[in-house]
Amino acid sequence: MTVQRVSEEELMTQVQRCMFGERMVVEHEGKCFSARVQHVGMTGVKVIPETRLAEHEGEPGDMNGVTIAYHEIREVELDGITYQRQ
Repeated sequence: MTVQRVSEEELMTQVQRCMFGERMVVEHEGKCFSARVQHVGMTGVKVIPETRLAEHEGEPGDMNGVTIAYHEIREVELDGITYQRQ
């Protein structure tokens, strides 16, 4: 997997390309964790922390994600490339 260190603007461009299930690393409320995209919105991204996914035993559609602000995103994986904020 290729890692590219990019500006905040470029990272946001890549985030806008994200679809359901894409992986990203976020820093939210003092915690850094990996998560899967549930929905990309105008003011932020709704994600499901991967630890919550691993522990979930119900139906895939019955999970409520956490909405994070764009500035909380540290990296995103798309098409085999990991984009990291500088």
